[in-house]
Amino acid sequence: MPHRSWASRTTVSYSSAGPPAGGRSSRGLERDVPAGLGPRDARLFAAFKQRYERLAALAERVGLELLCERILSEHDYDLAVLARWDGSRRYANLRKLARLARSYEELRGPDIEGFVRFLRDQEAAGAKEVEAVAEEEGGDAIRLLTIHAAKGLEFKVVVIADAGRGAPASSPDEILCLPDGRFGFRFADPATGHRRPVFGYDDVREAERAAEEEESRRVYYVAMTRAIDRLVISGALDPTSRRDAATPIAWVLDRVGADLADEGPTEIERDGARVLVRVDTGARAREDEPAAASESQLALFTAEANGAVPAGVELPPLAPVAEPPAHPVRTLSYSALALFEHCSYRFYAERIVGMRPAAAAGTVPGTAGLAATEIGDAVHDLLEHAAADGDARTRVVARYPGATDADLERIETLIDAWRGSPLARRLAADGHVRLELPFAFELDGVLVRGRFDAFRLVDGRALVVDYKTNALDELAPAEIVEAEYVLQRLVYALAAFRAGAREVEVAYVFLERPEDVVVKTFTGDDLPELEAALSDAIATIQRGDFRPTPSDFACPGCPALDVVCAGPRLPRAVAPVTPPVAAAS
Repeated sequence: MPHRSWASRTTVSYSSAGPPAGGRSSRGLERDVPAGLGPRDARLFAAFKQRYERLAALAERVGLELLCERILSEHDYDLAVLARWDGSRRYANLRKLARLARSYEELRGPDIEGFVRFLRDQEAAGAKEVEAVAEEEGGDAIRLLTIHAAKGLEFKVVVIADAGRGAPASSPDEILCLPDGRFGFRFADPATGHRRPVFGYDDVREAERAAEEEESRRVYYVAMTRAIDRLVISGALDPTSRRDAATPIAWVLDRVGADLADEGPTEIERDGARVLVRVDTGARAREDEPAAASESQLALFTAEANGAVPAGVELPPLAPVAEPPAHPVRTLSYSALALFEHCSYRFYAERIVGMRPAAAAGTVPGTAGLAATEIGDAVHDLLEHAAADGDARTRVVARYPGATDADLERIETLIDAWRGSPLARRLAADGHVRLELPFAFELDGVLVRGRFDAFRLVDGRALVVDYKTNALDELAPAEIVEAEYVLQRLVYALAAFRAGAREVEVAYVFLERPEDVVVKTFTGDDLPELEAALSDAIATIQRGDFRPTPSDFACPGCPALDVVCAGPRLPRAVAPVTPPVAAAS
């Protein structure tokens, strides 16, 4: 590609408060960054110019298809497209554009301007390109593709058919030329009329044949490497034919060392790979011909017909799956039970195996921003110690050096929301309130412990308050409680009953919406049902029934994510799995 003026080929769009005068929202970039730009815009323009010049130099050495892919990756355009709601379809169209560039280059050469002009001419002529198949690799369908069309794609199962067909015989061209400059031709002998080769015609023809054979093998190699789980190659050949010896299937059989004299399935192992070779010479069919000829009508339903599928090679037995080790627990915190309720597999990874959750940001000096759990911890700490406004920021920064001004403002907003809430005023008026009160009780041989954010017990009536700092988004507080805190709520109620209450009121206050309190009242009649529900949860933990339940709440920070668990990529309903890691001693 000729290296033209950078200004003549680049237009960058930008916007600030609005489009410039005249209604245009973009301006051409000259060789230097335009004057009057802020530091951030100047840096962005300079970065774009660097990428453009690097790609312009690369265009002189690589093909159009690779250039298209590099343009996408250099500018992160592929990631931007995939982030859209229809990103799969859009990205499939981009890949189709790259394949179109490859096809154009095969016909016209690596002419960038010609390719762009070709696309514009197609658009001007009203030619319509069919949308690319968005699920071309993962779709639940059989796709018929040429080998060139399958380049760059992968499929779980690939079938290469008709591999016994060799390359077409080369035409007896009168003149042959090779890319290295060699050439030869044939001419008619005036005396005899026969055509005779001159200038090394035979050598040039043999070199061309060898190059075609090498290209054929390269193309078949591309096809065979498209398979992920299973590759099936089928074809017919005559072992005595020299022509068939050059076919792709003959080449494959020779590389794996297959013996074509053994009819039937034969399993071959090469370098850890298992290859199943089925040879059918038609001998069995010929043996059955007389009997079949005597039949006036073929039977449709016979034992032979029903069992006609040929038996395969017996695979070695799979290693038995180890029995999951027992995980008897003797103590459980209510936070552990809440974690078990969110995702029992994360509970297993953290509380039984001992994997550490992802490090929170705010505890590391020099890092910016607090995690959601750290903001919640800071709010609980300030409310417990009733820190004055002047001391609140100092206390938070001392605990979390990475806290930003935005974090501190959010913490102060949440604390003010609680102090101004109707429930906080009610507790202040009633008195007898204890903050961050620890509790513990025993059930089924397990010590359950935790603490109340706020607890009041007067005349046998208990009030338990749990204030939450969750970001609600579009969800209602009642939805979140029913989805994530049912087990935690019954632990609160049981702890209050064990403390002597006859009636327990459990209230959840989400500080983003403190007026929308989620309250549920329990009486002594509910006690057997509460104990049974908690016993079921404890029994599930004791027998090791841990299931990944991916969610936006459970997965962030999980130490098992992308290590032994696929997280959000798992289906929402999964069967129980045997934990793949051993329990900590």
